[in-house]
Amino acid sequence: MDVRQSVVLAVGVGVGLLTAAAAYKLYVRSSQMKNSKQLVKGWKACGVVSQIHIFPIKSCQGIQVEEADACEMGLVNGELQDRSFMVVNENNNFLHARIHPTMVLIKVSISGNKVELTAPSTESITFPILSQSGTEVKVRVWGDEVTAFDCGDQAAQWLSQYIFQKDSGARLVHLPYTRVSPRPLKTKPCFPWMRKTDGAVFTDYTPFHLLSTESVQDLNSRLTDEKEVSTLNFRPTITISGCQPYEEDEWRFIRIGEEAVFRYVNGCSRCVLTTIDPAAGIKDPEQEPLQTLRKYRLAEDPLLRKAIGESPLLGINLSLDQPGRIRVSDVVYVGQL
Repeated sequence: MDVRQSVVLAVGVGVGLLTAAAAYKLYVRSSQMKNSKQLVKGWKACGVVSQIHIFPIKSCQGIQVEEADACEMGLVNGELQDRSFMVVNENNNFLHARIHPTMVLIKVSISGNKVELTAPSTESITFPILSQSGTEVKVRVWGDEVTAFDCGDQAAQWLSQYIFQKDSGARLVHLPYTRVSPRPLKTKPCFPWMRKTDGAVFTDYTPFHLLSTESVQDLNSRLTDEKEVSTLNFRPTITISGCQPYEEDEWRFIRIGEEAVFRYVNGCSRCVLTTIDPAAGIKDPEQEPLQTLRKYRLAEDPLLRKAIGESPLLGINLSLDQPGRIRVSDVVYVGQL
């Protein structure tokens, strides 16, 4: 069987999780041909964009927008840039909602050079963005060191009071897209589509995360009514509808509208963050929906299972193949390989 036949065979696999062996056959051809213009033979409509979210501060509340520019480092809408801010502790390691779940309730708005933060039972704060004159600081995201700009003592005290109920312990840093290059990803054999250049800076992995409403609806059909979740439990930047549940697992190149093209990097492995109610900032005591996902969404491939363990898969991580503007109601196309 030649490489072309292998690709056809792999694309023909039904909805579900690709094994590493099948994915590798696709990767051989993609690594040779590099991008969608060379690899994709045609485009097939598979749904529409139903929601777009930008999360300006990592682990904090997202902002729903009607359109955004898909850039190398993430989604941009005017002054909003996805995960261009991050909260760090006194050792400059990033803080996140997995340990501090009420962080998901922190709202941010940006106007001109001013940032406003609000949170329940806390007075709001407004402060200037200091990315041109602020102090440079080395911060760490999952052990990787990144240079960012400190946002000042006023923001630090507000965040410290909200998260730790004291005047110190948290600081806010900022790294605008114009001053940044991607944080290199650590590639692994179990992620054959991943490239070192697929990372962003403050995101866990890639600049974009796509999830279908149908996948979440199917998950909810397996949960009791009081445990049902929304797509926001999974914090996607791009939410689509109109496909079959988990169909996004199989998509390798995705075009949204007429311009923006995204490339599959890997399935998104899920953690305790999914158990946090995005409207209340409280973890589910029974760890739902994570426990239910583990019953039917664990990796099937042995290499991948060894790498991610008991973390179930839901949604896909994407990198940018071709920039462009995306809008709610845009048709979503999957590349035919």
